[in-house]
Amino acid sequence: MPDFCIQIHPHRSSELDLDGVRSRCEGLASNSQLILRFAFVDGTDGHYYANLIFETNDPGELWILLQQRLYRSSEFGGALAKSSMAMCEGERGWDDYLLLHHYDPAVQLDRLPGA
Repeated sequence: MPDFCIQIHPHRSSELDLDGVRSRCEGLASNSQLILRFAFVDGTDGHYYANLIFETNDPGELWILLQQRLYRSSEFGGALAKSSMAMCEGERGWDDYLLLHHYDPAVQLDRLPGA
């Protein structure tokens, strides 16, 4: 079961409602059989960041759901887009992960099969 990670860097968007994003993810996880596990993990590497970790059997469907409910959300979609990266484990785990979203639009993204 692949892991999916959205890493959020709140310092990149002052209008980001991180508590709202976390609450939305917890709600998605509790109401969806698509999400087998959800974790919110704090970190720091010079700046604070948060990892939203999802475990799923269907990464393509999960990515569609996350785009609809997070990145296209009128509440925090724009702020999240400016402050996050979204990644999914590949066939060899994190050794060949796919980069699906990056706060820098110049960064080349991968495509997730089935999404």
